[in-house]
Amino acid sequence: MTNKKQTHYIIIGGGIAGVSAAEAIREVDDTGKITLICSESELPYFRMNLTRYLAGEIDESKLPLHTEAWYKTHQIELLLENKVEVIEPKKKKLILSDKSDLSYDQLIIANGAQPFVPPFPGKDLKGVMTVRSHTDADQILDCCASPIKVICIGGGLLGLENAGALAKRGVDVTVIETFDWLLPRQLPKEGGKKLEESIKKMGIKVVTGGKVKEIRGETTVKAVAFEDGSELPADLVLITTGVAADLNLAKAANLKVNKGVVVDEQMRSSEADIYAAGDICECNGKLYGLWLPAKAQGTVAGHNAAGKKDVFKEMPPSAKLKVLGIDLFSVGQVAPADEKDLLLTETKRDCFAGFVLREGVIVGASLLGDLGLMEEVKMAVNDKRPVADANKKISVAFIKEKLKA
Repeated sequence: MTNKKQTHYIIIGGGIAGVSAAEAIREVDDTGKITLICSESELPYFRMNLTRYLAGEIDESKLPLHTEAWYKTHQIELLLENKVEVIEPKKKKLILSDKSDLSYDQLIIANGAQPFVPPFPGKDLKGVMTVRSHTDADQILDCCASPIKVICIGGGLLGLENAGALAKRGVDVTVIETFDWLLPRQLPKEGGKKLEESIKKMGIKVVTGGKVKEIRGETTVKAVAFEDGSELPADLVLITTGVAADLNLAKAANLKVNKGVVVDEQMRSSEADIYAAGDICECNGKLYGLWLPAKAQGTVAGHNAAGKKDVFKEMPPSAKLKVLGIDLFSVGQVAPADEKDLLLTETKRDCFAGFVLREGVIVGASLLGDLGLMEEVKMAVNDKRPVADANKKISVAFIKEKLKA
């Protein structure tokens, strides 16, 4: 009787998608070899907690997803401070930055995304940074050890959370958003303006409709200049304008790519025995760039790589603010996309609620200040729940009553 060949699973990337893939593989295959390749020197960590680390709410001991002992117990080999330089699908081989090579039976690409930096003149000046890694966070904290003026270019979730984190440390912070309101992906205009009021009360300055022309300075950043001719002084500029999938490896391996590595619902790429998950992948035409979908996709990829059938179920994008101490939740579509859509809003004191309906069905919602209906809203959007006849005139109060029922 011959022994079954040990399967070698290689996972590229130590973010939540990669670690979830490793966990899922081990659920199915308790003898296969798992190698997790990470470019950073630290144990894989909870990237979403970097802003809490910046704020001083947690120390670095709370960042890792698992302890070193956990990886040893689950027989997961960690290759830290190493990068995959080349994927050779036909040979099922990888070439690493240390010039070694590895053969795989099943490969999961979960190397995530890189910060998107608009091509501003001056973007390469000293003092212009992005926030993506533990090292980035430490460098920012070093800069903020003395009184400085910080500008966050980008008023999305990342920009606001970084601004909130540094404001908690007493830093002078200004947020610049190109749109006319904050969080344009999570809030309609009325909600964004209400959020702006709350953030300004915390001492964070906000510039909306700010069209950045260039970042000024000789060798070190001195100011951010706008298209209208005005400028703001700055000692540190954080670019928080989103991320883009890191596709260099996948393109060189001739995988099918669009905005991300194109995968099916089982996270399979265009090449046999290669899967992709997390910020790197595009499923059903969507790149989520969010923690929960990345975790779910990693699990699906791991299960399928190990032979257990699993599918990724589409998830309406949802988001919550953490560091600012402001209760905010949004899910699905937060503004009308066509003439069939109806946006209903309600503003009371520091609270805002907005619902988008399409033919009587809730397709998205945003809540600010009061999250009492968050779970009901999430389920209604996930289930595409009708709340009223499409022709009936309704209000936010009516929708809230229907959700409570």
